[in-house]
Amino acid sequence: MEEQKNPVSEFAIASLVVGVASFISLAGIEKAIIAIVFGVLALKRLECNEQLSGKNLAKAGIVLSIVSIIATVVFIIKVYPKIQQRMMQLQSESAGGNTGDSQVGKIPGVR
Repeated sequence: MEEQKNPVSEFAIASLVVGVASFISLAGIEKAIIAIVFGVLALKRLECNEQLSGKNLAKAGIVLSIVSIIATVVFIIKVYPKIQQRMMQLQSESAGGNTGDSQVGKIPGVR
Protein backbone atom coordinates (compact mmCIF):
# COMPACT_ATOMS: atom_id res chain seq x y z
CA MET A 1 0.00 0.00 0.00
CA GLU A 2 1.21 3.42 -0.89
CA GLU A 3 0.99 6.12 1.70
CA GLN A 4 -0.50 9.29 0.29
CA LYS A 5 1.24 12.48 1.41
CA ASN A 6 -0.57 15.73 1.99
CA PRO A 7 0.29 18.58 -0.35
CA VAL A 8 2.48 21.31 1.10
CA SER A 9 1.06 24.80 1.46
CA GLU A 10 2.41 27.20 -1.17
CA PHE A 11 2.52 29.98 1.42
CA ALA A 12 4.68 27.81 3.70
CA ILE A 13 7.16 27.18 0.90
CA ALA A 14 7.17 30.87 -0.05
CA SER A 15 7.74 31.85 3.59
CA LEU A 16 10.76 29.59 3.88
CA VAL A 17 12.28 30.61 0.54
CA VAL A 18 11.84 34.35 1.11
CA GLY A 19 13.00 33.95 4.73
CA VAL A 20 16.22 32.32 3.55
CA ALA A 21 16.67 35.05 0.93
CA SER A 22 16.23 37.77 3.54
CA PHE A 23 18.71 36.04 5.84
CA ILE A 24 21.34 35.69 3.11
CA SER A 25 21.06 39.28 1.91
CA LEU A 26 21.30 41.30 5.11
CA ALA A 27 19.41 44.57 5.10
CA GLY A 28 16.59 42.75 3.34
CA ILE A 29 13.96 43.85 5.81
CA GLU A 30 11.30 44.07 3.12
CA LYS A 31 11.90 40.42 2.23
CA ALA A 32 11.74 39.44 5.89
CA ILE A 33 8.40 41.19 6.34
CA ILE A 34 7.01 39.44 3.27
CA ALA A 35 8.24 36.09 4.60
CA ILE A 36 6.53 36.72 7.93
CA VAL A 37 3.27 37.59 6.14
CA PHE A 38 3.51 34.42 4.04
CA GLY A 39 4.26 32.37 7.16
CA VAL A 40 1.27 33.74 9.05
CA LEU A 41 -0.99 33.18 6.03
CA ALA A 42 0.31 29.61 5.75
CA LEU A 43 -0.34 28.91 9.43
CA LYS A 44 -3.88 30.28 9.16
CA ARG A 45 -4.55 28.26 6.02
CA LEU A 46 -3.14 25.12 7.66
CA GLU A 47 -5.50 25.57 10.61
CA CYS A 48 -8.49 25.68 8.27
CA ASN A 49 -7.38 22.92 5.92
CA GLU A 50 -6.02 19.81 7.61
CA GLN A 51 -5.22 18.21 4.25
CA LEU A 52 -2.30 20.59 3.77
CA SER A 53 1.10 20.21 5.40
CA GLY A 54 4.04 22.56 5.88
CA LYS A 55 3.57 23.95 9.37
CA ASN A 56 7.28 23.55 10.16
CA LEU A 57 8.27 25.23 6.89
CA ALA A 58 6.12 28.25 7.72
CA LYS A 59 7.54 28.44 11.24
CA ALA A 60 11.11 28.18 9.90
CA GLY A 61 10.44 31.01 7.44
CA ILE A 62 9.08 33.20 10.23
CA VAL A 63 12.02 32.45 12.53
CA LEU A 64 14.60 33.13 9.80
CA SER A 65 12.90 36.40 8.99
CA ILE A 66 12.85 37.53 12.61
CA VAL A 67 16.55 36.67 12.95
CA SER A 68 17.25 38.59 9.75
CA ILE A 69 15.42 41.66 11.05
CA ILE A 70 17.29 41.52 14.36
CA ALA A 71 20.65 41.16 12.58
CA THR A 72 19.84 44.09 10.31
CA VAL A 73 18.86 46.32 13.23
CA VAL A 74 22.04 45.38 15.12
CA PHE A 75 24.08 46.13 12.00
CA ILE A 76 22.45 49.52 11.61
CA ILE A 77 22.97 50.42 15.25
CA LYS A 78 26.55 49.13 15.61
CA VAL A 79 28.26 49.35 12.22
CA TYR A 80 26.47 51.99 10.17
CA PRO A 81 27.64 54.99 12.29
CA LYS A 82 31.26 53.88 11.81
CA ILE A 83 30.76 53.62 8.06
CA GLN A 84 29.11 57.03 7.98
CA GLN A 85 31.97 58.56 10.01
CA ARG A 86 34.54 57.07 7.63
CA MET A 87 32.62 58.40 4.62
CA MET A 88 32.64 61.90 6.14
CA GLN A 89 36.40 61.64 6.70
CA LEU A 90 36.95 60.64 3.08
CA GLN A 91 34.74 63.48 1.85
CA SER A 92 36.59 66.06 3.92
CA GLU A 93 39.95 64.76 2.69
CA SER A 94 38.85 64.88 -0.94
CA ALA A 95 37.42 68.40 -0.51
CA GLY A 96 40.82 69.78 0.48
CA GLY A 97 40.19 69.74 4.18
CA ASN A 98 43.10 67.42 4.87
CA THR A 99 45.76 68.31 7.40
CA GLY A 100 48.72 67.53 5.19
CA ASP A 101 48.89 63.92 6.29
CA SER A 102 47.98 62.64 2.85
CA GLN A 103 50.86 61.27 0.80
CA VAL A 104 49.00 61.27 -2.51
CA GLY A 105 50.80 63.27 -5.20
CA LYS A 106 53.85 64.06 -3.09
CA ILE A 107 57.37 63.42 -4.25
CA PRO A 108 59.35 61.27 -1.83
CA GLY A 109 62.03 63.23 0.05
CA VAL A 110 60.54 66.65 -0.84
CA ARG A 111 58.61 68.59 1.80
